Amino acid sequence: MEWIQTITVIASFVVFISIVANLLNKRIDDLSQDINRRLNIIEQDIREIRQILYKVIEIPKKKVIDIRLFQG
Repeated sequence: MEWIQTITVIASFVVFISIVANLLNKRIDDLSQDINRRLNIIEQDIREIRQILYKVIEIPKKKVIDIRLFQG
């Protein structure tokens, strides 16, 4: 194999590896964005659940306190 053929094979290999690396990088970036979007949705859902739980927990406590004041 002559040196020109060797350089051509090496250059082709480098181009192939570059294309594969670029595609993998794009795929990883897309997955990262999707995961971040889903995490943001989950965080928002958790905040809403916490707010609802605080409201549910606070209302019975206030009612119990009010009932005790009227009884005693």
